[in-house]
Amino acid sequence: MKKYFLLIISLLALSINLKAQSAEDVFQSVVDKLKSYDNIEIAFDYNMINTEAGIYETMEGIGYIQGEAYKLKIMGQDIICDGSTMWTYNADAEEVMISEVDKSEGGGSPLAIINSYYENISAKFIENSTSTKKIEAKSLLGDENIDKIIITIDAKTLEIKDLHVYDKNKNEFVYDITKFVTNQNLPVDFFTFKEADYPEAEIIDMR
Repeated sequence: MKKYFLLIISLLALSINLKAQSAEDVFQSVVDKLKSYDNIEIAFDYNMINTEAGIYETMEGIGYIQGEAYKLKIMGQDIICDGSTMWTYNADAEEVMISEVDKSEGGGSPLAIINSYYENISAKFIENSTSTKKIEAKSLLGDENIDKIIITIDAKTLEIKDLHVYDKNKNEFVYDITKFVTNQNLPVDFFTFKEADYPEAEIIDMR
């Protein structure tokens, strides 16, 4: 689930160059734009839908990206990563798990995940009007969880309106942007866990 959110933060934070000739070119322009920012703050409304199971969940989330570092707050969890160490705070259990980042999997960072799609994407327009551009994208390398991603873009503002992720368990994850800020002057220790912020939490070091 965490990998989903990391991918989503990356995608939601992007603006699109609609002059690209193909859907694949548009997607690659998305990645290039992402890399141009010093850092990103993205807030979103999240919905998880499974019609067959009668599931409809909704909540809010917020994430920050800066290079290989990121911070994510959603579903009662705070996930903080400085690029080499990850801290995961679970509010229900009142505990913090500390682990090392697995570099063999790109570190799990949003940039590493989205960059893995850069050269290995199959994309097509499923709507291409003067007001809306809707792109369906799939990884050519295959993904054991994600089936496809659909991005809806406002053709006039070049902003992403919403993002739908479909997994192979017939779940649909919907994200609507509520805030988007780039290139902020973040504190040096912004992506570092501070015990003082979680005084009641049990620290469990798994390194």
